[in-house]
Amino acid sequence: MNDLLYPLLAVGDLVFLLLIFLFVKHGKLSVRFSLAWFALGGVLLVFAAFPVVAKMLRALLRFEVVANMVFTLLFCFVLLVLLILSATASSQTEEIKRLAQQNALLEHRVRRLEEAVKTGGAAPDGNKPADGR
Repeated sequence: MNDLLYPLLAVGDLVFLLLIFLFVKHGKLSVRFSLAWFALGGVLLVFAAFPVVAKMLRALLRFEVVANMVFTLLFCFVLLVLLILSATASSQTEEIKRLAQQNALLEHRVRRLEEAVKTGGAAPDGNKPADGR
């Protein structure tokens, strides 16, 4: 990468970290998900502050250009975030389904109890209604 781009990368990364902090502060991003984004920002800040680290990693991973390595690593990170979000969405879908079923059962029970109170008979579980009828 051109040596003039490293300060630009550092400034852009600091803005990125500030945005993440503001999202967490205002409740737009949960702390759980922000940790991964903060880690990415930290790695990019290390690359910007110490270009030698990026160049050594580029040589180790056998990339021709540091920018290609950074782009590839960012793409892999985004794929990881998408996988985590997909897993979270799947678990929340199951939880919503379970809660909807519980809600339906409770509504059914309330209707049966209301019907028992209206008719003045015993509640479906065999007990008299609470109002003493």
